[in-house]
Amino acid sequence: MNQPTLPHLIIVLNASEVVSGESQWDVAQATKILMADVAHAIDRDPRIRAYAREWQDRGARIKTTGDLLKCFYSSVTVIRIPTKGRYMLLEDQVTKLRNEIIRCCNASLESKKQARMLANGEKLQIYLQSAFDHFSQDLDTPFDFIKEAIKINPLPRDFSGNIIKLAIAIGKYSNFRERADVPRIFQELSHMVASCIVLDSIRQGLPGMSSILRVEV
Repeated sequence: MNQPTLPHLIIVLNASEVVSGESQWDVAQATKILMADVAHAIDRDPRIRAYAREWQDRGARIKTTGDLLKCFYSSVTVIRIPTKGRYMLLEDQVTKLRNEIIRCCNASLESKKQARMLANGEKLQIYLQSAFDHFSQDLDTPFDFIKEAIKINPLPRDFSGNIIKLAIAIGKYSNFRERADVPRIFQELSHMVASCIVLDSIRQGLPGMSSILRVEV
């Protein structure tokens, strides 16, 4: 998806007929059972295996289908909707579905706020128009939200802007996992940036002893 925050996935099993126990109407239990049933799909389905191998090449630990889904979604939830005739149960399950949608929307809103990627009405229209232009020409390549965000708000051409550009390049061309390895990227980057600062201070003859110069990045 090329997004700074991953979406949430809600799987609705409609017209379900549960015969192995009423506990499967529970959201947590239904999710646990379905994830256990498809756990080894990465070993059976060639297409899923290809996705798993792609993430493994990036350094991700993929042992089950659930591990693979975590690379694409912030959370995975399963909700069963019964067949007609059980109207009280139907109402309960639809209420659970509504509550889960609200929970995921609130969680997504909060994560976008933290990532400073919460779009207003004007920016949302720009994203929609750009996405339409993109998919009208290419249906196979995912729409890159981050690339479009940089077009809307270009990075400054100063020291901090160049550090961000370098961090993006490291994340793009290295084996670091998306999002999870952002702190590691900047940790590895800090040594190089600190060395450049010290070297520049020596070249310009800035006051102070370089041997005791303390740089915080």
